[in-house]
Amino acid sequence: MSSILLPLGGTPSAADLAVVIDDVGYSIEKGTRAINLPGRVTLGILPFAPHTQDLARYAMRRKQDVIVHQPMEPHPGPHVRKEHGTLTLHMPPQQFAATLAAALDAVPESIGVSNHTGSLLTQHRAPMEHLMREIERRGLFFLDSRTTAETIALEVAREHGIPALRRDVFLDHHKTPAAIHASFELALSVARQQGYAVIIAHPYEMSLDYLERRLANLPADISLVRAADLARLPDTTATTTRPAVLAQKQGPASLHISPGQ
Repeated sequence: MSSILLPLGGTPSAADLAVVIDDVGYSIEKGTRAINLPGRVTLGILPFAPHTQDLARYAMRRKQDVIVHQPMEPHPGPHVRKEHGTLTLHMPPQQFAATLAAALDAVPESIGVSNHTGSLLTQHRAPMEHLMREIERRGLFFLDSRTTAETIALEVAREHGIPALRRDVFLDHHKTPAAIHASFELALSVARQQGYAVIIAHPYEMSLDYLERRLANLPADISLVRAADLARLPDTTATTTRPAVLAQKQGPASLHISPGQ
């Protein structure tokens, strides 16, 4: 008789949910609230924001995972904001390497990297190769925020043997209570379908209010897990199945993508 493989939550019927809070570093108050959310969450901290170091240290004291939310070049647009330390497509290799190293060194508590914006950069192999070589050298994992459906970042990460995963749902792409609730319910649906889901939120008041309530009262079949734990599991594609999931179909390739970011 074949044995039943359990999800990370440890119960036969559970689905795993990883919650990542991006863009942390500009507000002590909101960053602290994000760190103090119920259960294990992952903090995507901007490397050069005013309160990066204080919040990263506090997250470590609270036993929350920290990853570098690395700014990357987006497609041009009227509402695009370029962060300090943004990796760009036409940077000379030495400048690219130095900028990335400075970002990673700014957050020594980090165990992974995700892309902040990057709808342009993540489509191009050469910069993704440069990025993944440094991530591999430092023993980090990679989370593809999927700010474009054309991203190849996850593909390149896996070619390098880097533990990696991708975002399934943005919680607050539309900042209304109804839209946030619908996005969270969508994430639960994806988790139940494919055995896990990664949801990215931002430290908006409305989002934090919602997550403080929902993460304290998750459905019985949903287990809140670390993004790092999901990243270190084998790939889930249309033709392979994660060991923690039996007879589950692969979910949508990308949900709630933010175009032009």
